Amino acid sequence: MKKRVKIDSALLSSIIIITGFLFASRNLYPRNPFLDDTLDFLGFIVLLTGILLRMAARGYKKAHSNKSRELVTDGPYKLVRNPMYLGSFLIGAGFILIVWPWWSLPVFAVLFYLRFNKQIVKEEAFLEKLDSRRYQAYCRKVPRIFPSIALMGKAGLKEFIDLKEAFSTKEQRGLWGWPLLAVLLESFQEQLVFEETIPSHTIMIFLMAAILLIVVFAYYYQKK
Repeated sequence: MKKRVKIDSALLSSIIIITGFLFASRNLYPRNPFLDDTLDFLGFIVLLTGILLRMAARGYKKAHSNKSRELVTDGPYKLVRNPMYLGSFLIGAGFILIVWPWWSLPVFAVLFYLRFNKQIVKEEAFLEKLDSRRYQAYCRKVPRIFPSIALMGKAGLKEFIDLKEAFSTKEQRGLWGWPLLAVLLESFQEQLVFEETIPSHTIMIFLMAAILLIVVFAYYYQKK
């Protein structure tokens, strides 16, 4: 088993154990249903945004990187240098808001950095070898993982995301797989914390978040 797989397997096992501990500790969660619904709503928006970003990044790289032999600097890679990692971070943050206590989000951010920073540095060193001068110029203009608000404001969303490319890879499975898992875990959490659960209520919150995201996305996607 590869070292990276071992690390990820250990992390996944730890997350499952911690989640079980959190679910058993009801006092760690807000007992206000409105606050819980609000966090679920925000969590689904963040989760779906992360899924879409990963879809766009994977699809663009598949279409333009020549099997990772060429430097990719456009599409979602014009927004940040590591859109796949940003997408993964957003997916994880979405799950935190939905399933874990909201105050654990900074802890997740630190753990994410510790897990992936070294890997990102290695990958960027490899990319610099492909085209040193061009890559250095690219790094000066584009942030490593968190996008610049100014950069986002200067370009339309269509410049970063090609929907045809985004739906060309297996990443699209995340559109139903991750939300389904989130709904199941949230329903289980509510049963333990509030001693009752209505899965249809959680599904409705997800649908509201998805509709809002689609409307906002469609508006900015058409805007030049």
